[in-house]
This record gives sequence, structure tokens and C-alpha cells, in this order.
Amino acid sequence: MSESAQVLSLLDMTVLPREVFVRQQEIPARHCFPAHSHNWHQLLYAISGVLVVTVEGERYFVPPEQAIWLPMGCEHSVYSEYGADLKSLYIDAAFALPGGAQSCVLQVTPMVRELIREAAGFAVEYPLQGYEQDLIQLLLQALCRLEREPVHLPWPTEPDLVQLCNHLFEHPDDTASTAVLAERVATSQRTLDRKFRKATGMSLKHWRLQLRMLKAIELLNTNKSVTSIALELGYGSLSAFTFMFRERMGISPAQYRKRQESGSSD
Repeated sequence: MSESAQVLSLLDMTVLPREVFVRQQEIPARHCFPAHSHNWHQLLYAISGVLVVTVEGERYFVPPEQAIWLPMGCEHSVYSEYGADLKSLYIDAAFALPGGAQSCVLQVTPMVRELIREAAGFAVEYPLQGYEQDLIQLLLQALCRLEREPVHLPWPTEPDLVQLCNHLFEHPDDTASTAVLAERVATSQRTLDRKFRKATGMSLKHWRLQLRMLKAIELLNTNKSVTSIALELGYGSLSAFTFMFRERMGISPAQYRKRQESGSSD
């Protein structure tokens, strides 16, 4: 069987060849996998680059120190603005991640990262006894011990709010006030605030800060300078951007980037 035919058969498979199958691929910049679901669980993890995953009205930014758990049947779409080295773990539906009935973001430890890298090199039908199977079982046990990351970006469903959020997502440097944004969707500031909080569970101001912080993480995983990232996100100075980032992450943007380059997830 040719390599292309093998890849096609894996994409069309209705059952997994093993309890865990790791599919790896390089995602080009601005590539999108449209909304879909699987008959098995999935763990999406990018060794490099940031994934933007939309699940059930929420949007997750998943950097290399994190992975996202998608239970069987969970409809999701995946996008990468700057490209990513993707390791996608397909896991048999019989496996039960504690508290994993809903999608969630997991903090990936250095050990789990290396286990995923190693498993990615296994043959599709790896031996059911010996090294490969032992490593897979260790990987599954390690997944059960990973901490959850609660940060995500709720996404509204009302057309006017979707249009507004899409604009802010594409233009995070837009510093227009809530009053100006309300005019753009032909409503009052008070009504916009009320509708947005009801749809997302947070104020528009808090949502925009969350968006900028998550966009900052995405951009810090590129080669762009910290100063250019600050300007791209609408901050008037590097110090203002650094203050926001440190308030939410506990470290400066430069420290975060250094940690990413060293491969640490502490």
C-alpha cells in the first residue's frame, strides 16, 4: 500500500487500529479543519505553534505547554494562524479520563510531551506486547494526572454579537470604547453590556482583555518582537503590555518566551 493510500485509509477509518493512534502533521499558516467529530476521544497537542480550537460555543487558544481533550462525539474545528507541528492522539472511547466527559485544556508536563513524541514514531499497528504497548499505557496513566487549565474564550451565538467578536478577533488592536462598539451593532451601551454578559458569562471589557491575553500567547510563539506584539494588540507602550501580561500570567512576556524556548512547562 502506498503512503498516500495509507493516509487516506486512516482518515476514513471507523475503528482505531490500536487503543491509541498518534497522527502527526505540519499545519501550514492559516489552515483550518472545519467542524467535525470522531467516534473516539482526541487529544490535540502542538509541539510548536498555537492551535485555535472552537468547541460548543467556546474558543480555546492552545500553546505548546497545553493540549486540549475532546471527548468522543464532540464537534470541533481547528485553526492555526501561524502554522503548527500537530500531534493528534486518537484514543479509544473505552478509555475514561477522570472528569473528561467535557472538553478541557490540560497542562502538558515535559514527560508527557516526550511520551507523545515517542509514540508518534510507532507503526500504525504497533505490537500489543513489549515496549510500544508499555509506553502507551504509561502515557494514558500520565494523561489522567495532568492539571486542567480553565482559561478559554466563550463565544456568543447571536448574529450581531458573533459579528462583533469576529471583528475583535481579527482586529485585537481596535481600542474603540464599548459605547462606540454598541453604535456599530445599532444598540445602546447598556443593552450591549447586558446581552454580552448573558451570552458569554462575562463583561465585554473582560472578554476583550481575555482575548488580548490569549492572542499575546499566540504571538509570543512566533518570531515577532515583544514590542511589535504590544502594538499589534493595541497597547500604546511595551510597559502597558508587559503589565497586563504579568498580571495574568505571573511572568513577563520575555520570560514567557524564554520558558517556551527552553521547553519548560513549569
